[in-house]
Amino acid sequence: MCAATITEQQQQRVTVWRPLWFALAVTALVTALRMTGTVDSDVAWQLWIAQRMHAGADLYRDIIETNPPLWFWMAAPVERASALLHVQPEPVLAVLIGAVVGLSLAATDRLIRHIREKHRALFLGYAALVLAAVPWMHLGQREQIVLIATLPYAALINARRAGAAVPASLALAIGLGAALGFALKQYFLVVPVGLELWLLAARRKNWRAVRPETVAIVAVGLVYSALILVFERDFLTTIVPLIRLAYGVFGAPSLRYMFGPFAILGLLMLAVVAAQARLISGRRAPLAEVLLVCAVAFAAVYFVQFKGWPYHALPLIGFSSLALAALLAEVETPSPILRISGPVLLAWPLFLSAEEQLNPALPSPDLKAALVGLKPGDTVGFLTTETAVPWSVTLQGRYRYASRYNGYWMMRAVLRNELAGGRDPRLTKLGRAIVTQTVSDFGCTPPRRIFVSRPRPGEDGFDILPFFQRDPRFGELLSHYRILSRTSLETYELATPLPRPAGPCRDGI
Repeated sequence: MCAATITEQQQQRVTVWRPLWFALAVTALVTALRMTGTVDSDVAWQLWIAQRMHAGADLYRDIIETNPPLWFWMAAPVERASALLHVQPEPVLAVLIGAVVGLSLAATDRLIRHIREKHRALFLGYAALVLAAVPWMHLGQREQIVLIATLPYAALINARRAGAAVPASLALAIGLGAALGFALKQYFLVVPVGLELWLLAARRKNWRAVRPETVAIVAVGLVYSALILVFERDFLTTIVPLIRLAYGVFGAPSLRYMFGPFAILGLLMLAVVAAQARLISGRRAPLAEVLLVCAVAFAAVYFVQFKGWPYHALPLIGFSSLALAALLAEVETPSPILRISGPVLLAWPLFLSAEEQLNPALPSPDLKAALVGLKPGDTVGFLTTETAVPWSVTLQGRYRYASRYNGYWMMRAVLRNELAGGRDPRLTKLGRAIVTQTVSDFGCTPPRRIFVSRPRPGEDGFDILPFFQRDPRFGELLSHYRILSRTSLETYELATPLPRPAGPCRDGI
C-alpha cells in the first residue's frame, strides 16, 4: 500500500513536469541551431565593448556610448567565457540566452498550473519559440532580455491577483530577474507600473505594495544607481549631456516609419486578443489578461522610443502572441473564428523572423565588396551616421576598430544646427571636438581602410565627409590614403604611414 502510494506520487510529479520538459527541449533545439551565425549591430558593439573593457578601456571615456552600463556589464561574463574557451563570443551568448530562457519557462510553469497539461505544454513550447526563436536576428538585445524576464513576472502578478500562495524564494528570484530586465532601459519601467496598477485595481484593499518581488525591484534599482554613481560617473557627466544635446534628431523620420511589419503584426494580434474581452472577463483566461496588459505596456514603450527599429517591437509582438496563445490554452471553447485564425496568427511572428534572417539589410553588397582583401586583425575606420554599418561587419570580421564612437549619429544634429545659423554654440563645439577626437583616434590606431557613407553622384542625402575635411588636420590624415572605390561607400586604403601621434592614446584599444 505504501509502495503503491509512493509510485503514484512519483507518477504525478512526472506528469506535472512533462510540459516543462517539452518546452525545454524546444529551447535546447533553438539554442543549438542559433549557435551558428552572428549577432546584430548593437550586440556586436556590446560584445566589442566588453572585450575592450577587459583590455583596459574606460567605458564613457575611451569609448563613447549612450546606453547605461548594465547591458555592457552583462556582456562581461560572455566575453570572459569566450576568451577562456578560445571560441567566438556569439555561440557563448546563444548558450547563455538559452539557459535564461529555460529558467524563465521553468518559473512560469510553476505559476500556471491552472492550465491543463496538454494545453500548458503547447503554451510553454510556443513561449520557448517566442523567447528564443522570434528574436533570432537580435540575439542578446535588451528587448529580448526584458521579454524573457517579464514573462514569469507577469505570471507571478497573475498569481497575486488570484490570491495564490507563492513561495517567497520563487517570487524573489523572479523579481530579481525582472528587475535586471526593466533596468536596461528607463522606458521599460512602464511595464511593472502598468502591471502593479492592474493588480491594484483587482485587489483593492487586499493589495500589498511590499512583496518579495517589489522589494527585489527596488533593491536592484537602488544598487544599480549607486554603482553608476561610484563606478560610472562619466555616464552622468559626459553621456547624459550629450544625449540631451544631440540624440533627439536620431529617430524615426515620420510616424509612418513606426509601422513596420513587426509593429503592425504585434498591434494586430493585440487587437485580436482585446476583442475577445468576453472570453477574458470573469477570470476565464487570467493569464491571457495579464499578458495583454504587458502587450499594451510594451506598445506604449515602442511608440515612446519613436525609433521604428524592428527589434524595438519584439516585446510588443512577443506578448501579443503569448496573450493569444494563452487565450487558446485557457478557454475551454474558443470561437470557431479564434480556433482557425489563432494558429495562423501565432505562426506569423516566426515567418517574419525567418524572412528577416534570410534577407538582411546589412552588410550591403557595397560594404561586402569594400571589405575584400581585409584580414582578421586589420584596423578599420568608418565615417557614417548609421551605427549599423560598421557593426554589421567589425566584430564578425574580427577587425580592429579605430574610433571611440560606434557611429557619428550626433553629426545630424551638428549640421542641422549649422543650417539654422549655428544658434546653439554647444553643437558647434561638439562638431569640432568630434573631428579632433577622430583625428586622434585614427592617428593612434591607423585604419588600413576608411569607409565613408556618402550619397552617390546626383543623389540627395546626408554627406558627412565635407564636414570632416574642413579641418586641415583631418585633410592631412586623409592625404595618406588612396581612394579604392566609390559606391554608396567611399573606400580609402592606407598608402603611406601616418606620423606618430603627438598626444596620448586611449587605453585598451
